[in-house]
Amino acid sequence: MSEFIKGIGHFGLSVSDLDESIHFYAEVLGLEMSERRGKDAFFRVGTDDVLALIQYPGDAVRFDTEMRPKNRGKAFTHFGLMAESAESVFGFQNHLKASGVEIVKEAYERWDGASVYFLDPNGYTLEFIYYAPDAERIE
Repeated sequence: MSEFIKGIGHFGLSVSDLDESIHFYAEVLGLEMSERRGKDAFFRVGTDDVLALIQYPGDAVRFDTEMRPKNRGKAFTHFGLMAESAESVFGFQNHLKASGVEIVKEAYERWDGASVYFLDPNGYTLEFIYYAPDAERIE
């Protein structure tokens, strides 16, 4: 580990519509919003991590033109949310589909566990991933 950097305190995403994004992260993903301040909303992820959603300046058209990921799930840029088990990955995929969420890559078992890739309302790719405890991981 770095002599200076001790972890990730938070990660932030610019969003097209803060209310729509709050609904997605709270109601669909089940994350707890810890605070909302004006054009920012903060969610607890696990015990120590925070996701910050930041309203992009301007309207949705400006966001689409300037910010929306152009590859919409076709690039490898993403972040992963931790799952408890391989079974929960497949169950969560069913929940996402029932909620109308676009699945980028169907749930599958992989050499180190299981994962599913999906899009948030802003076009960001997210992964729900389980790492098997006995699998060799890159740290």
